[in-house]
Amino acid sequence: MISYAQALALLHSRAPRLPAETAPLAEALGRTTAGEIRAEFAVPSFDNSAMDGFAVRLADCQRASPEAPVVLPVAEVTAAGDQLSLLAAGHAVQIMTGAMLPAEAEAVYPIEDVAVARNADGAVTAITLTSAPAPGANIRGKGEDFLPRDTLTGDATRLTSRHLMALAALGVGSVPVRQRPYVSVLATGNEIRDAPAGQANTTPGEAVIYNSNSPYLVAALREAGARVEYGGIIPDTQAAFTTALEGIIAQARPGQIIVSTGAVSKGEFDFVPAALAALNAEILFHRVAIRPGKPVLFAMLANQIPFFGLPGNPASAAVGFRFFITPLLRAAWGLPPEPPLRVRLAATHQARPGLRIFLKAHLSIGADGAAAATILAGQESFRVQPMLHINGWVVRDETVGSLQAGELVDFYPADPFSSFFA
Repeated sequence: MISYAQALALLHSRAPRLPAETAPLAEALGRTTAGEIRAEFAVPSFDNSAMDGFAVRLADCQRASPEAPVVLPVAEVTAAGDQLSLLAAGHAVQIMTGAMLPAEAEAVYPIEDVAVARNADGAVTAITLTSAPAPGANIRGKGEDFLPRDTLTGDATRLTSRHLMALAALGVGSVPVRQRPYVSVLATGNEIRDAPAGQANTTPGEAVIYNSNSPYLVAALREAGARVEYGGIIPDTQAAFTTALEGIIAQARPGQIIVSTGAVSKGEFDFVPAALAALNAEILFHRVAIRPGKPVLFAMLANQIPFFGLPGNPASAAVGFRFFITPLLRAAWGLPPEPPLRVRLAATHQARPGLRIFLKAHLSIGADGAAAATILAGQESFRVQPMLHINGWVVRDETVGSLQAGELVDFYPADPFSSFFA
């Protein structure tokens, strides 16, 4: 049995680096960049008005005051998308938000700050000014937002909607990204059944347990950005499991990963290690000093296909995804190791040192506005109900015993790719 730190080092060292491809911007949400992206031009690409108002030359209005107002005729109107070549001396131009500033214009008066004269048709003919504007007032300067060669995203950036906004503003229609892995999910257990499709709240038969691990893993992997295929429930024999693996290996695509649940412990029907040995797999670890999920297994199959054998209890499978599969996915996409959040613990948790413990937890904001993590009841690995209430995991190091209320602890969000700190 190895430590979690040792297992993590093996995952990082053996993770495949997914190749690059180009994705349309509209399909890039949640993808990871393969190289940095820089601005090719300035944004704004021209000086423009920050509000509806009147563009002026400073020399024409610098002496304006309530005692000596300045009247300027308004000869033209320019809207967003128009191009007006020149602002004539002694005149103002009515200008709309976002419209290109005419040459020689040096400031914009907001329409609410001037007195307006109109003709019979309602068109503005002149404005009266009672104050002098600051140079550049209400003007968005060329390059004020982005300059050419500004970095939009670095390499290995997981793209969020915020990134897409910036990329679209710079006219980026496609982005270099790492490929999405293909993950095959298998279940084992003669007692396991998939919930009947199209039915609700169907009571299982005697000695039957509904398969909760596979729907969870398929959904979690898809949320992470993987392409997932569910291979069904494999009969509890080494031969059947070996055949299932051989079929996936024969049709493997770049970025192939295999995940199975159950049959990895030391019982009579725990045949996964023997099936891997029959396929000459390289077992990198089997059993890690953690709870839940101690029997977790990681191996490399033919063609360097990563294989995860997760224990069958639901919490163990969830820990396997969150703290074993997720680090491998991050490494495959070139993302750095995930740091924990450091948060206060709401209440004391009694425990003995020796294993790294992953505790179902809920992070909430108290009346004082401070965040605190509550370790939930129902930490047994067979329990599914607490999964309805967690939004993360408190991780207790193997060298630590009890955790005290108010103590800073490591907290990992339930969503491993949360964009809050991206």
